[in-house]
Amino acid sequence: MDPSTALRSIRKAWYLVALGVLAAVSVAVVMTSTTLPVYETSATYVVSPSQDPTIDTAESVRTLEDPRSRAIVSTYAEVLVSEAVRREAAEGLGLDLAGLAEYQFRSVVLPEANVVELSVTGPSPQIVVLLANTSGDIGAARFIDLYQLFDIVQLDPPPLPTTPANPTLTQTAVMAGALGLLGGLILALLWGAPKVRKQNRMRRRVDTYGERAGQGTVTSIELHRNRAAGAG
Repeated sequence: MDPSTALRSIRKAWYLVALGVLAAVSVAVVMTSTTLPVYETSATYVVSPSQDPTIDTAESVRTLEDPRSRAIVSTYAEVLVSEAVRREAAEGLGLDLAGLAEYQFRSVVLPEANVVELSVTGPSPQIVVLLANTSGDIGAARFIDLYQLFDIVQLDPPPLPTTPANPTLTQTAVMAGALGLLGGLILALLWGAPKVRKQNRMRRRVDTYGERAGQGTVTSIELHRNRAAGAG
């Protein structure tokens, strides 16, 4: 589709673009106003050599320095968000399974470091902090039972979130407006382009007919002139 046809199509169906933006923003506003706030907090934990004097510290340091260290740290990250750890943490806080389902756990191994970040998201800012701390303690205990060469040290405690992690109304409206604009432009092109092409074909036919009619008129005039000249 050439730019001229696209531009004319959008001009012809501009109201579809406006309706697309308006509909998208309206839906976004309604959804945002009815969505419950969600809070998120994060804590970081370092996998370090064990401080137990009965443990071979040199061996634990060597292990954390070789290529196996990423596998070890990744194992701790998986332990942190395991079903067993999450359930034990919820039970310790008096949460049932239905209440636990409202909270999401995520663990990430930070690049170039033996550090794991645990994030907890849910409807209560106080409970996300408690779940992060409790899961960190339980996960550390389970990990140390498996790998006694290492210890887990909390690097950064989970802060109490004061604002929801949900996108703000303005952010949601802007994103929805952009999507609505794109959708409206596509609809305008799909609806308007065939009509513009049809008008272009009709215009070309009219122009062609006009040119042929003009040529015929000129020929007729010349013929009459020639006849008049012959008669004279």
